Formats: sequence, structure tokens, C-alpha cells
Amino acid sequence: MDDQTPEKLAVPAGSGISEGEASFGDDPRIRFVEETGKYVYTGDDNVSYEWDNEKHAWFPMWDQDLIDSQQAAYGPTVLEEAAPKRTKRKHVYTSDETQPKKPKAEPKKKPNTSVYVTGLPPDTTQEEVKEVFEKFGIIMEDLKTGKPKIKLYLNDAGEPKGDALVSYFKEESVELACNLLDESDFRVGKPSTIRVQKAVFQEKERPPVTEKAKTTAADKKVIQKKMSKLEKRLDWFEEEPSKKADKFAKLVVLKHMFTLKELEEDPALLLDLKEDVRDECEKLGEVTNVILYDLEDSGVMTIRFKEAESAELCIRKMNGRFFAGRRIEAALFDGKTKYAQSKSDTSTEEEEKQRLEAYEKWLEAQH
Repeated sequence: MDDQTPEKLAVPAGSGISEGEASFGDDPRIRFVEETGKYVYTGDDNVSYEWDNEKHAWFPMWDQDLIDSQQAAYGPTVLEEAAPKRTKRKHVYTSDETQPKKPKAEPKKKPNTSVYVTGLPPDTTQEEVKEVFEKFGIIMEDLKTGKPKIKLYLNDAGEPKGDALVSYFKEESVELACNLLDESDFRVGKPSTIRVQKAVFQEKERPPVTEKAKTTAADKKVIQKKMSKLEKRLDWFEEEPSKKADKFAKLVVLKHMFTLKELEEDPALLLDLKEDVRDECEKLGEVTNVILYDLEDSGVMTIRFKEAESAELCIRKMNGRFFAGRRIEAALFDGKTKYAQSKSDTSTEEEEKQRLEAYEKWLEAQH
């Protein structure tokens, strides 16, 4: 066998395989492959050898499995170890090829801070709407005129149609206004039920922005100043939340609960009425205080709840309800009005004497 032949491999020693075609036919370990016209021998190591008649030698028959096993046994070649790792080339786009653009993120949905009101009386004014709706949040101002963003819709004759759009500064005010004002009387004591719902807007195609319509730097400063002012108003509106909640959100004012004549005729009515009102309101939540203002012609009582939600339920239940033939007005305390009440420490001796005498006479009349 020619030891200089590339990849030449002699048959393993001791195999007993002869190196001449004349004796191959007698050896059962050698077979003739008609497709290639060559003799093939498979050794005990499962390696197949092929006879090369020109070189008079056996050569291994290399297949992929054999190559893989050899590489696993001996490791990578020197060339493979020295070969540098390929780095990912950045694609260079030609003039005819456009670089794919990343999809734009969907714009944030603008919060809906407006309520749509229907059922308003024909003579409703913007100021009147403002007084009713500002109890539930700061009303947005027109950034140019400074006026509250309240739109009264008019008919062809220029008269109010009975519906309006009120825009708040914060989205949270919308839910509060809808919950407390929907199906309530716009003018307390008068049949003027209104409906208050979250406004629904239709998308309109925006016209192209012209040079005149573009916001100037001066306009931007004005807008920023007004927005800052509204933010400060909001801070005031929301500052000291516990104090504000105690005075406004948790304190309900009831009117027309009694008359001064009734208190004169029945001195015990003061205590009985306070007890009855407390029992009724405690069905809505924990009551912390009930006060009857016995010097108010409009028959005022106040109920302070532990939770603001209970106060809201009280207004919805009591407002417009009839009591002793009178229609009750229920609303949150406005934080301004002072109601008159007789107190022992401010009453004169004469007033105290008169009350005691009246109470004694009432007791005598009961027996």
C-alpha cells in the first residue's frame, strides 16, 4: 500500500484481509458493490473501506456521521479555531430601498371632562348653571376669554333649547356630577328635573393648520399661565382633604323640616325631630352629628356623616321628598352660609326663662 497517498488508510492489522482482487471473492467479509464497481469491506469498528484498484490499497468510505464522530473525538481543526466569528452586518439601504419605519404608538386618548345636560328651564343662564355644577369640581375656563366653559345650546331664534355642555377641569368631576345631579331638580322646590350624562363627542376631521392658526410663543405663555392658575385652584379645592370632606362632602343641609310656629307650639319637637332624622339617615351610613337650627325660618337641619358616600345617598333620597306637607331641599353645605341657632351660652336670661315656661306649660297640657 502507498503510504504517501492522501487519506490512505490501511486495513487494521490482524484483519487477515488480503490486498489483491484475486482473493476477494473467497472472503465473506468483502462484498462487491455493482453501483460503484468496487469492493467494500466493513471492519469490526463499523468503518467501511473501499478498494482502490489503481493504488492497490483500501481507503475509508467517509460519510457525514463518520466525520462528525471524528471531529467530536479530536476537537476542531486549527483552521476552525482560528476562523473569526462572523458579526452581523448592518443592512445599508440604497436610494431605491426605504428603511421600514417603526409603527407609531397610538396617541393617548384625551380624557372626557364634560357632561351633557338636558331638561334645563328655558330662562336658564350660564351663571345659574355654574352655581349648580361647580359644587362637584372646578369648571374649566376658556383659555382666551377666561369665562367658564359652559355652552347653552340655542334654537334658530337664539333662545335656549334646554340643553347645555359643562366642561370640568378634571375627569373625576364628571362621574360625581352625573351621580348626584342626574334626575334631580335644577331649581329646588320647582318641577325642573334635569338629566346629566357623560358627554359623547364625534370625531371630526381636522382642517389643515394655517400660518394664522398656529399658536405663537406669546399665546403659549398665556395658556400656560391660565393652566397654572387652574392647577392652583385645584390645589386649593383639594387641599386639606379631611377638613374639606368634613365641611363639604360629608355635611348635608336639609331645609323645610319644620316651622318656627311648630317649635313654639311643641317644645319637644326639637328633640323628637332630631331623633327621627338621625334614625332615618343612619339607614344610609354612620351619622356623627345632627343639628337643628331653631331660629331659621326655612327650617334648617344639618346632618354630618362619617363617609362622603353616605352624604351623597342622603341628598338623593331626601331632596324633593315631602315631609309634613313641605318639600325638602337637600344639598351639601356650601361652606359659607351661617345658620341661626339658639345656644345657652349666648341666650339672655329672659329668653331662657321664656323657653322654660313654655316647656312647663307644654308638660302640663300633656297630663
